[in-house]
Amino acid sequence: MSKRSFHVKLFFFSMKGKLLISSPGLLTDMIFYKSIILIVDQTDEDITGFILNRPSNLFMNKEIDSSKKIKIELNYGGPVSSYHYFLLKSEKKYPEILNIYDNIYWGNNIEFLFNLIEKNKVDINDFILFQGYSGWGIDQLDDEIENNFWIINNTKENDVFKLKEKNSWNHQIKNLGDKYIPWSNSPDDITLN
Repeated sequence: MSKRSFHVKLFFFSMKGKLLISSPGLLTDMIFYKSIILIVDQTDEDITGFILNRPSNLFMNKEIDSSKKIKIELNYGGPVSSYHYFLLKSEKKYPEILNIYDNIYWGNNIEFLFNLIEKNKVDINDFILFQGYSGWGIDQLDDEIENNFWIINNTKENDVFKLKEKNSWNHQIKNLGDKYIPWSNSPDDITLN
């Protein structure tokens, strides 16, 4: 009689709105090292999220007229679809954006966003603009969590926009308990350790 192993799915609950915090097990991963990802969507087949704390040092500019330009910082959302732009907003201003939870929305109508900024109907601090996104097949993320690459934070942050600040990963990891405290002061560049 042969033994069978059964793979138990972790995703019997929705990941949407949860944070993935990269564990110290991802120290050698240059994309996801010290990252905090907000999961914005989940289907039966895949999961979509944005890295909240990865500024790209790039900007998107739009000239309004000869004397005024709009300049928005771009954040690196992840390695998938790097030629597309997405936004995370704190208020529903147009119908094409999708609710994640509470008053947090996401979408990809960047032109409409620029129009709102131009008309002074939205504050530049009320959104984050991403280039690309992070995505997984259900089984892929399930395996990564089982291998302790990610820590799921079930607490929905009141202000996910503060997580883009420097050292936000260090603060998040410190709050996860004693076993993570030694990692909370690790440098952004692990070669400096």
